[in-house]
Amino acid sequence: MFEHLSRRHISRVMGAAALAAGTKALAQDDAERASPGFSPGLREYVLSVFDFERIVTPMVEVGLFTRRDLPDAPPGQWAAWNVPADCTRIEQVYIEPMGSKAGEGGIRLVKFHGTKQRVMRSSQRSWDTGGLFDVDVMTPDVDSAYRKLQRYGWSANGEPVDYTEANLHVRQVVANGPDGFRLAMIQRYSPPATNLIAGATMSPIHGGVHMVRDYDVSRRYLLDTLGWSARLEFVIDNQAEPGADVLGLPLPMALTAVRRIGMFSGPGGGGGIELIHTVDMYGVDFAEHCVAPNVGLLCQRFPVANAEKYAAEIAARGGAIYAPPSRYEIAPIGEVTAFAVRTPDGAILEFYQPA
Repeated sequence: MFEHLSRRHISRVMGAAALAAGTKALAQDDAERASPGFSPGLREYVLSVFDFERIVTPMVEVGLFTRRDLPDAPPGQWAAWNVPADCTRIEQVYIEPMGSKAGEGGIRLVKFHGTKQRVMRSSQRSWDTGGLFDVDVMTPDVDSAYRKLQRYGWSANGEPVDYTEANLHVRQVVANGPDGFRLAMIQRYSPPATNLIAGATMSPIHGGVHMVRDYDVSRRYLLDTLGWSARLEFVIDNQAEPGADVLGLPLPMALTAVRRIGMFSGPGGGGGIELIHTVDMYGVDFAEHCVAPNVGLLCQRFPVANAEKYAAEIAARGGAIYAPPSRYEIAPIGEVTAFAVRTPDGAILEFYQPA
């Protein structure tokens, strides 16, 4: 699908208006194939942790998220996550961003008790594949937010840096927190961010990155198996950023490493998934470890209009169901019917239908 072009060449042949028009047409074409039972929009991430406070405190103090203590996860959730029998408890805390509508765009932190664990993407580098790489938020001042996070022991692949990517002009840093948690903070110059409210230092989470082994395989899975749509796709090479600082690619390889990038969402728009394949850089594949009760980003959770129908459609397209539709409580959402799939790179995606 992609030609092997430098970013400068992409920018030269595809202006912002042409790129936006092409992206819109692509999304409309793909949306025609999509499931009518899907409701777009990311509800939350689930993050498995060793210790709640190491994540909650900086996200409350720096990101102005609000903490909400929740009851323990019910038995139905244990089954959906294939939790080992020796686990004794799944403790939960929810952190909700400013500007959220009924809690959307937050992070559910879970702590598994009494069972053996490891970090999912242990000692990860950005070209390692498998599972979920980061969560994405907008911020009005990326430098200020990052400096404050550093006071809590956070680091990053590199300093905040400006770059242009397709039709986006941004300043960004990918901050590394405890328990394998990575937070991509993006200060967008153009087009302006639309999900930041006055006084907020971070927006609701709008999606995140999956580092993938094979871009075409992952793309086909999202479009053909899940029925999603492509919002924007492009190739970067002959350009260090986003790489040397944002992704931590070593120089001089960052200048020549080809990055295939695509942004995808459910039909109608909404937050979703960004695929990145760093071509010709081979690292560790962590897919087998990106499951409960291990520590790290466990899953993305999306609402659906009809969970059983959507699961049946995915299965009819040849997709495997990781956890079949079942009914249980997800606090504070309430009783739901939910199911889960795993992508070709082992990322868990959960879909739920409120009762």
